[in-house]
Order: sequence, then structure tokens, then C-alpha cells
Amino acid sequence: MEGFKTSYGMLNGISSIEFYNGGAIKECKLNKYSEMKTIYGKLVPQYDGAELRRKYKRSLSFYENGSLQSISFQKQTTIDTSIGKLPAELAVFYENGKIKRIFPLNGKMTAYWTEQNEYKLAEELNFSLEFGAFKKKIIGISFYESDSVKSLTLWPKDFIEVLTPCGIIETRIGVSLYPNGAVKSCEPRKQTMINTIIGELHAFDVGAIGINGDVNSLNFNEDGTIKSLRSSLDKISIKDIDGQLKTHEPGLKTNRFNPLAMDVVPMNIQFYEGKIKINEDEYIIKENEFYIDKYIRKFLRS
Repeated sequence: MEGFKTSYGMLNGISSIEFYNGGAIKECKLNKYSEMKTIYGKLVPQYDGAELRRKYKRSLSFYENGSLQSISFQKQTTIDTSIGKLPAELAVFYENGKIKRIFPLNGKMTAYWTEQNEYKLAEELNFSLEFGAFKKKIIGISFYESDSVKSLTLWPKDFIEVLTPCGIIETRIGVSLYPNGAVKSCEPRKQTMINTIIGELHAFDVGAIGINGDVNSLNFNEDGTIKSLRSSLDKISIKDIDGQLKTHEPGLKTNRFNPLAMDVVPMNIQFYEGKIKINEDEYIIKENEFYIDKYIRKFLRS
């Protein structure tokens, strides 16, 4: 298909195209040079799949109202953001045209191109945010519609120091922020002592797998108080007003690769409105006594 017109410009050399039920273009793949006129300047979508490390599933996608949703660039392109110029091989937009996410690289992991290859290709970038200044390679960064940073996703082998309401925490996987720049969540790199309303707990999710930095195991309210955390290292005993005792501790599950090994399942602990919720059990804090001890992992298989 040739010469498909959009509000951003003419699409040339469409090799595949998909439409919404109402007839609006949903996504397409190109094999000829085209230019998209946006608030970030003229952007050139991917039209050549000769570079084997690059994903080449779609060149462009659109919202149903015709607004640009994403663009895979022909070559790494500089995008001017609220925190400076950032390189991008893939960008995602809000319906109003503002940048939603930027991915400096958009490689395809295969037997011939590994995560380590992609990491070596990544460029170290300078950041100066409310929680600290650092220079690091990143997988991606997301923004609010107000242009402020929403989250930052790190490469699996990397970590940064994040200034949180609980002090500086070595953080892996990523960090998310409130629109005012305050830390919303982070993923502790190691067991980290956190002072909570029921006592000191170790914030650490031993099995954390980071897809992006939007959601993490240690979460703060906007005023800096603890909203929730996951603990793989603590045992919590609760004594109610009748003297009845109940204990919560991390669980165990069979390792997916080794049926003779057991993995720890962390407790999910939430704080809200004078209550604490441990996994699915809720307690009114002032009506109970809480005792925190070290969790001793049980090795049940041999």
C-alpha cells in the first residue's frame, strides 16, 4: 500500500496494516522512508529491518482517535524531554502527543544477540532527580503527562542509590516517583531495615523480577510514610486482646527449574487507616501487639 495519509504526514511503503473496527488505523509496518511531524520535530519510523538486533514488528501504532501511540525509529533518535535530551529507539506517547515512555534501545534477544550484547551497546546517561544525581545505563524511562519523570527502569546487573524517606537505599530494577518528584516506590537491592508503625522490618523481595520500574516491593505514601513492603526475612506474631497468638511468615514454593529446591515467597505487608494487612489477613494496629523475629527458612526437601 502506498501513500496512506495521517495527521502526522504521509505513510509510504506500508507492508502490513491493521485497523480498528471503526476503520481507523491501529498499527502498520513500513518498508519506505516516511516522516512524522510531531511536537518533538520530524520523526522517522523504522522502515528497514536489515539490522538483525532490532525488533521489527511494527513501525507505528495509533490510538483509535488517530493520535500517535508509539513509534519504532529507523535509527536511534534524540528526544528533548523535561530532564534533557534522551536517545530513543522506541517511544510511546500519550493521546495529547506528550512522551509517555522512552526506550534508548529496542533490541531483539536471540541466540545471536544476548542481553549482555545489548547492555554493552547501551550508553551511560546523566540524571539529576529529586532523589539523587547519577550516571547509569537504563532500559527505559516513563513520564507523566505533566512531563515529570514517573519511573526509571535499570538493567538487571545495575543499581543506584535512592534517597527515600527511610534514608539512602541501594535500589535495583527501578524506582517510581510521584509527580512532585517524591519517591513512590523502589526495589531494595539487599535486605534493608525499615522502621514501621509495628517495628523494624526488612524490606526485601528475594524473588523480585523487574519488568519495569513502575511497580516495586517498597512503597511510600506521598507524605513519606510507609504504604507497603514485601519481606522475605521476617516472621510476625500478633497477639490479640484475648491473648490469642497468630504468626505470619514467608511461604515456600517449588522452584520452577529444580523440583527438589524450594523458593521463598515473601509476605506482602500493607499499612493504611490504622490497620495492617499481612497477605490477606487484616488487623487493627491499636487492638493488637506485634512481635517481629527473624524468619528461619525450612528446608523440607532432600
